[in-house]
Amino acid sequence: MKHQGSEDLRLLVGFSEGSGSNVVARMISPTLSEVLNQTVTVERVEGENGARCVERLAHAAPDGRTLAIAAQTQIIGTLLHKRRYDPLVDFVPVAVFAKWPMVFAVSNTLGITSVSEFITLAQSQPRQLTYASSAIGGAPHLAGVLFSVMAGIDMQLRVYSETNTLYVDLVQGRIAATFNNIVSALPLARAGKVRMLAVTGRARNPMAPEVPTLDEAALAGYEVVNWLGIVAPAATPAAIITRINAAMARTVETRNVRDTLLAHGMEPVVAAPEAFATHIRAEIERWGKFINANRAAFAEEKLFNIRRRRQQ
Repeated sequence: MKHQGSEDLRLLVGFSEGSGSNVVARMISPTLSEVLNQTVTVERVEGENGARCVERLAHAAPDGRTLAIAAQTQIIGTLLHKRRYDPLVDFVPVAVFAKWPMVFAVSNTLGITSVSEFITLAQSQPRQLTYASSAIGGAPHLAGVLFSVMAGIDMQLRVYSETNTLYVDLVQGRIAATFNNIVSALPLARAGKVRMLAVTGRARNPMAPEVPTLDEAALAGYEVVNWLGIVAPAATPAAIITRINAAMARTVETRNVRDTLLAHGMEPVVAAPEAFATHIRAEIERWGKFINANRAAFAEEKLFNIRRRRQQ
């Protein structure tokens, strides 16, 4: 018997079919359905780097029947663009369920083997080296700007909607570098087509323990970690939030979901709604200060050029 008063639950995803958010949503939804005893349907609402998805969520009834996968892009993006929602007002954090550091991978056409060599090359060619991200305001974008600021270099950003296209360009040398999930870079690195110079977390990744952290390699204190969570509309009753959080914890702790997340390079996380809320506030505070202190790196003309490239 379904949970009393339950109907199908819609899980909104704001990114493309092959995106990590969409893949993970479709991977966890069958188990979450079983745990909740309630059908969970994944619904894509693409547009504006995930903003349209959470805007729709903000206008949904606060009855626990509409949730959304939230990514860093949809939170930090509000610091870079005018959005029709406020992540601290219009949503209730339910559960963060995955975190993962990225890998800093470069094209083998550069002929370099270390972070220090990359920095030296970039310093000798101001604004000539390009790095790739999947979205403005997402972890890869922020990782690149933080890297540039800490290293004292000036790289150009290029946004890709498809990871496969990104790596084709990286292998062929049309872009110099990317900050991305280690799972997507590892096969190409093992095949000698790209080189993984460092990881963005504070600890080495067990999938490639020979790759140092950026903190170790050249930039003391460097850390950028990506994450995914679930949010509900504001005013959703606490009892519903607690029930869905508990269901997500059970879902993430099941062996098949846990193993699948790990296989995708993600660390499974079980945390209370309050912990997720604290994390979101900390992210906004950290990156808000960083963006305000480095406005030139986020200049509107740069973002305009990025949008123009995406349209070409």
